[in-house]
Amino acid sequence: MIIFAILNNKNNLYYPENHHTIILYPGIEKYEILQVALEQLIIELRTLKEKGLKDHQGREWKIELYFSSDWKFLAICLGLNAANSKYFCPWCEISKEQQGDLSLEWKINKTINNIHQNYKCYRGHIRPAIFDMIPLQNWVPDELHIMLRITDVLWRLVIDELKSKNTWGNKARDVIIEEMKRINVRFHFWLEVGSSTWQYTSLMGQDKLIVLQHFNLSKLFPHSRAIQIRNLWDNFYLLHKAMKDFNTDAKMFSNDTHAWLHQFLNSDFYQASDITPYIHVLVYHIPEMIKIHNHFGLAAFSCSAVEKKNHQQVSYFFKKTTKDGGGGKNGKGRKSAILDILEHENRMLYFYNCNEIESIHLPKRLQIQTE
Repeated sequence: MIIFAILNNKNNLYYPENHHTIILYPGIEKYEILQVALEQLIIELRTLKEKGLKDHQGREWKIELYFSSDWKFLAICLGLNAANSKYFCPWCEISKEQQGDLSLEWKINKTINNIHQNYKCYRGHIRPAIFDMIPLQNWVPDELHIMLRITDVLWRLVIDELKSKNTWGNKARDVIIEEMKRINVRFHFWLEVGSSTWQYTSLMGQDKLIVLQHFNLSKLFPHSRAIQIRNLWDNFYLLHKAMKDFNTDAKMFSNDTHAWLHQFLNSDFYQASDITPYIHVLVYHIPEMIKIHNHFGLAAFSCSAVEKKNHQQVSYFFKKTTKDGGGGKNGKGRKSAILDILEHENRMLYFYNCNEIESIHLPKRLQIQTE
């Protein structure tokens, strides 16, 4: 699903109804499929970028384009390697081996013009960028997924530490389940058939924030160690809040993220190999993005409303059908649910903007009483 929103509409960006679906297809996120599905959209975006648009009153508008998504979709659209590759960053030329070298400073040094002319000029780029009309500094990381993925890492490292100290047994799992109950987070462990590796619940975004703020780590670790980990978690939570705050100072945020990375790599904590692409982006590129896009604020590029929109579309889809994209058996005999969803949204948008719903004569109910 690809949606668009008008960033100047700042006060309403956080509502899913102000994000409008322009591409919806029941396929997978794959470069070759996107090239076909987005062909017409790409042509129209280039025209918008070059010529702008003229409204019904004859006013001409210059259009500035931006892009935001989770890492996987962003990398695909930029023609970039997967996040676990040696050269993984969309904005700079860092390699995996350089992540632990805190003496290096990484800035946005790639340009979309270079990628458009020869994508192979940057290591890690394996295909042409799909949206090559959007400047690279306008490809903005999504603060929601930064929070989600880094919280995943912090929780996984806690589990790994328990395992490394041979304290990963039924007692530890029972303690975690009880603590999750205390903070009202649904959480379970289970064993897959034929496996000895314990699986556990993948938490939703709000639950991750609850765990990040309120999980009592002293139930799992000695007091001093629990305080160390809690301090690391609390400092990340403060970064998460600051990232969404319109008034955050870019320089101060940069200082705080660098301090947090130093804390993360402290000898009492974790290794350079534990640094993920999202941590790299948080420390080195989010401060740049805050400065570049201070007119809107990074929260304007959050995919939170998009996730809600996606949930609405999926819910509507499964009300219509659970097979064949709504086309019936072999795609025949029934109108596509995808088309139905788009038509439904277009009708809602039309009536919302034209206020014609008031002109429609609604049916009246009459009650006739007979003797």
